[in-house]
Amino acid sequence: MSNFLEETGDVRQHFVRPVYLSLLHANFAQRPDLVLRQTGNSDCDQAAICKRIATCASKITDEQITELLSIREWRGRLAAGWFVGLSNRVAFVNQIGALLLDSELTYAGQGFCVALGLIGGDTCRHHLRAYLSRYLPVLGRYYDQEWAIGALAHIERDLPPEYLLPEIWADAQNRMNPSDSIQRFSNLVRYLDQQQMRGRLDFSEVSKWR
Repeated sequence: MSNFLEETGDVRQHFVRPVYLSLLHANFAQRPDLVLRQTGNSDCDQAAICKRIATCASKITDEQITELLSIREWRGRLAAGWFVGLSNRVAFVNQIGALLLDSELTYAGQGFCVALGLIGGDTCRHHLRAYLSRYLPVLGRYYDQEWAIGALAHIERDLPPEYLLPEIWADAQNRMNPSDSIQRFSNLVRYLDQQQMRGRLDFSEVSKWR
């Protein structure tokens, strides 16, 4: 994998490294203070973080997203998923859905759920339902079920009752709350819209990012 990481070094340097800690767990929206401590950018306020993420999402090319998704590494895939969702790149929906269902890497699925939830529609709903059907009941598999139920509820605009039974979200060690997850995802989408982070693609200056 090291060769692939080296080959995509420029893409990762410009589009992944500056934002992946902010995107992880949606820290930029829920815990901006943590992002500032982790990155050491004490002079970078929350608005600047949001602008950086939105800029990356609008300027990264389809080819560069494909490169990030092709490497089995969670930071690049996490970021790619967010970029696909924020820039509404429908062409990646089936690839994102397949990667989510495979659930190969920790954290990457967060970005995939965001992508499917923001893009919406029947195909995205199908992928999210397929994921939840495979990974519920939880049975000790603490993956991205909470992100998936939030994204699905956002698309369907209603609580999907077959996925809300308390017993399928609990096991002997832990209990997830799907209602809380649905509310968090709804709050996240509202925040994205308030910050005007969802927009059209902009390749006007993409050459300087290569």
